[in-house]
Amino acid sequence: MTIESPLISSSMYFLGYGVSLVAVFVLTLTLILIFSKVRILTHPLNKLMLAMGKPVLPFGGIPVILSFLLVLWFFYFTGWINQENLHLFQKITLGVSMMTALGIYDDIYHCSPRIKFLWQVIIAIILFLAGFQIDRIGDVIDLGSFSILLTVFWIVGITNSINLVDGIDGLACGLILLSCVTLSFVYLERNMVEASFLAVILTGSVLGFLIFNFPPAKIILGDTGSLPLGLLISLITLLPLSQKHTDEIYYLIPIITLLIPILDTIVAFFRRLLKGTSPFSKDAQHFHHRLEKLGFSQLKTIIILFIICFYFNLTVLLPAHTINLIPNFIPVYFLFIISNIAVFLYLLKRLEKKKKEKCHEN
Repeated sequence: MTIESPLISSSMYFLGYGVSLVAVFVLTLTLILIFSKVRILTHPLNKLMLAMGKPVLPFGGIPVILSFLLVLWFFYFTGWINQENLHLFQKITLGVSMMTALGIYDDIYHCSPRIKFLWQVIIAIILFLAGFQIDRIGDVIDLGSFSILLTVFWIVGITNSINLVDGIDGLACGLILLSCVTLSFVYLERNMVEASFLAVILTGSVLGFLIFNFPPAKIILGDTGSLPLGLLISLITLLPLSQKHTDEIYYLIPIITLLIPILDTIVAFFRRLLKGTSPFSKDAQHFHHRLEKLGFSQLKTIIILFIICFYFNLTVLLPAHTINLIPNFIPVYFLFIISNIAVFLYLLKRLEKKKKEKCHEN
């Protein structure tokens, strides 16, 4: 099944960004005021914040997702974008709504990681059947029956990677923002109409919320926000592949722009396996936790990770703008990325070792 690609005028990108930015700002501010003014919510809200271990308002994902979907459907019903986008918007709304519902349930009732994972897989399968599919890798490998496995793995993997990095104020939002900006530039240049439009709208929604989520946060995403935002990013990066664009760049860009959450998830997975614990269990050994233990404040921690993410995003723009070099360039580029990852992990381990030695001396 191929997702069609009708045109969207250039002015709609700017308008979509502006409207989503204003919408999320107003919705987030309204939500904060409601929680602070309505007394009947005080007791259950305090109880929930105590259970979450964070004295900050949860459910920040609601205004972010709501603003994104409202702008999407507002533009459709006003006729400002091609009406052939109806089926795509329906599929995205369905998937995002289901994942948001799962996030709300998890924030309130704290469902087990296995149950959460099972529902994520179910949602991913539904979206695969709706047309979000990785059918080929480049022009060489036809995935055939393995298509569903790789697609579900990508959707669930990216969704969880964003969920896992949402451990300190502003981190998940900032990483998503940087990813969306890079994706917007690349997709706009290559006339990836819907993918670029969705990335631009999500940029506005995330940036408007980040104003309230930046340390010290007035409101946090919670699973209500991190799960559907992770899903949205995975779907935006899948869209060009679902439209049969098989150039290597469409596989490379998502991996590099989301490298920090992907790498953090992979390291966490193998760390837990080596310790003999469940890969679904929680721990305080993610990159942001480790940087905080080194003595960096929350603000410095997210700035360090933002800089690393921004650096990788800049490096990926070279192959993105020199498509003719890609067949020969990609193997060299991946060696470059792997060496950069090795340096990053080495420096982190070295700093942790020095910190331990200093503690022993004291």
